[in-house]
Amino acid sequence: MYFPAIKTAIQNLEEKRFYSVALMYLERLGYKELSVVDGTGDGGRDVACSRDDLRIQLSVRKDWEKKINEEAANTKSAGRRHLIYVTNRIISPAAEQHFFEQIYAFKGEVEVSITDLRRIATVLTRPGVINRSYEMLGMAVPDEVHADPKEIAVSSVLMFSAEARELREEIVEANVRAQLLHRPGMSEKALKDTLSDILPGPNVGRDVSAALSRLRMAKRISGPATAINLSPEAREVMEAAETELIASRMADVAKLSGVTGLNADDSGELLDIALELLIRSRDLNGAGPVEERLRNFLASHQLSPRRAKIYEALAATSSARIRQHGQTLDRIFSANSFDIYRALGRRTTVQLVLDASVAMPVLFGLSFGSSRSRYGVSALALRDACIAHGISMVVPNAYLNEMAYHGLVGALDRLEIYNALPQEAQTSLKSSGNAYLSHFAHISDTLKTQGESLTLKEFLEHFGVVDGRPLYKVENRIQTLLDGFGIKVIADDRYDQHVRNSIVEEKPAEYKTVVDHDAIVVTMLKNHNDKGFVFATWDKVLIDLVQDITRVYADTPARVVDFLSMAGGQEFEREESFELLSTLLHVDEKPAAKLASLIDKITSVDMAFKLDKIVTEARTQKGENWALTEADVAQLVDQEISREA
Repeated sequence: MYFPAIKTAIQNLEEKRFYSVALMYLERLGYKELSVVDGTGDGGRDVACSRDDLRIQLSVRKDWEKKINEEAANTKSAGRRHLIYVTNRIISPAAEQHFFEQIYAFKGEVEVSITDLRRIATVLTRPGVINRSYEMLGMAVPDEVHADPKEIAVSSVLMFSAEARELREEIVEANVRAQLLHRPGMSEKALKDTLSDILPGPNVGRDVSAALSRLRMAKRISGPATAINLSPEAREVMEAAETELIASRMADVAKLSGVTGLNADDSGELLDIALELLIRSRDLNGAGPVEERLRNFLASHQLSPRRAKIYEALAATSSARIRQHGQTLDRIFSANSFDIYRALGRRTTVQLVLDASVAMPVLFGLSFGSSRSRYGVSALALRDACIAHGISMVVPNAYLNEMAYHGLVGALDRLEIYNALPQEAQTSLKSSGNAYLSHFAHISDTLKTQGESLTLKEFLEHFGVVDGRPLYKVENRIQTLLDGFGIKVIADDRYDQHVRNSIVEEKPAEYKTVVDHDAIVVTMLKNHNDKGFVFATWDKVLIDLVQDITRVYADTPARVVDFLSMAGGQEFEREESFELLSTLLHVDEKPAAKLASLIDKITSVDMAFKLDKIVTEARTQKGENWALTEADVAQLVDQEISREA
């Protein structure tokens, strides 16, 4: 487990290094513009931040009760009513309660929030920051992710299930519609830029483009890409939902005024602060800048003694109803690389394996990325997603051999014929079965529109494909190019004869060498259990051969990019913006309810995959309009209980 190791390491840090760790903790909670202020050398340091309504004190003092009273006095003298005390000591809940009941000298005058070693360690073992924590503490990140069956199952559903993908698409569409409601006539570029700030994760622009396409097909938006508008029907639905929200908010403000005695403006501010937490199912009394803002608000209005009653009233507001599926939405958009690691056998070492038919367009696209051809754009999206997740891209040596062979035999032999063809016939090579010829036709056409030219001879020479050059030298050139883009060529293993026989059975007409190469790669994926793999291939036979291996996700390149785009990067862990979460108001509840039901019912990895199988089979038999019901989930749960009994 990570927690004990992190806790012990922090506990043994010398004073100055603890302050650096404490700053990282505060940063992860959401505090901005943090800096340590020089102190008197009494075992504590003040921290300045963007908030001027509170004081933050870092301390390594053993006599923490005395130190808190001293700092509370300083806080009161500074005209502030809130102190955050961060210490490397362990303070038990009982000790904390005793202190506030019997020892604390500034009750009702200065609100104090205590963060001890256990709370710091808990935050610093979260997926989004654990790599940085290990690095700062001089520790090595383990090769295997610690996760219980529930965590693995939830990550598997988030990354693999159609329900998670459907909900993500619905959320993106809702955000597009919400922007167009308040800013009609936005351009597609403005929508992408705006939503990239609201929606987390890579390739948001691509998600927005797909959402716009779906909305156009459904006739919910209209207009050119430079000025998009909601349809009258879609606008009417959105406006009705917002009118209802405004009316319920006014009623909630009136109720809060009755409980607190505050005027309407102050009650509205209190409601807004609380909703930031309630919508995420966060504890109103927890740690973090929003929670501290809520406590500070209550303290400044002399409402702290009535906190419990006020929290109860806030949780019961009708405005908070949109939190019903807020936690599910929060989980979807806070997924990061560690969900991928958990879903791929809990391995922190993951490789993206490219088969020859995928590696060639990726290499061509990266080599001629300036042409902005569709291959270049796709290759860059794939590489960027891998970088974000710390996933290395590799090409097995067997497929390197195929890449070189395709150039020397398939493309070079056609060079003279190509040059003799009329220009109209040359363009038809976009549909060629040879990857070099096909991609050259696309890339050269794109370059022409930019006023540049590229001949087939120059294109082939760039990849070492030259008349009379031996195959191994072409392999060397291609390997050098791949290495320049951070794509490593990995050594071959011997193939498993049973694997080879399975491939021959499914592809009896395939060339012997190609079958050998495929058998080598599938054997590697099956046998190397120290890594997780994402396998990008167009070959359905190969996908089927590895689909039941937990450590391997195999699919087409487009779906691989979709898979990687479902999660943010290794360092990604942030609170979703209120604007994102509030669009739940405009989201069809069905996708959110389905995913929430899946996650709530899952207790093991087996259940996760059995449930996904039920969904897949039902959709195949009953069509896309089929929807998962509680009865489906209940049946699976009952079966599991019976089996365990």
